[in-house]
Amino acid sequence: MSHEAEANFGRRGPIVDRIGLSANYALILLTVPTFGVAAVVGLLSVFFGSVPEDRLGRSHFEYQKRSFLIAAASIVVGAVLVVVNVGVFVLFAMLVWTLVRGARGLRALQQGQAISNPLGLF
Repeated sequence: MSHEAEANFGRRGPIVDRIGLSANYALILLTVPTFGVAAVVGLLSVFFGSVPEDRLGRSHFEYQKRSFLIAAASIVVGAVLVVVNVGVFVLFAMLVWTLVRGARGLRALQQGQAISNPLGLF
């Protein structure tokens, strides 16, 4: 092993960041079929995980963080509003929004594109 390879051994790099970011997108897409359990795991991942150093990774990380927060809040609001028969619509809108947002982010990550507005709603 060369000296440079030894110095970089064990350090996080772009490949490791992309694997973690892809796993977070999988959790976003699994939020709906797991009834929000994947959102809780994803929230823990983005709040206790380290922020990627490169611009591409940071934009996806912020996008995922925002996605998980909005999905979790929507689940709570929708569950409360089920009592007044409005929650089903909120939960359905969250379902569609979460799936579209997760698929859009995963596609951008696979194509090596940064998210232009990671803090935006859409």
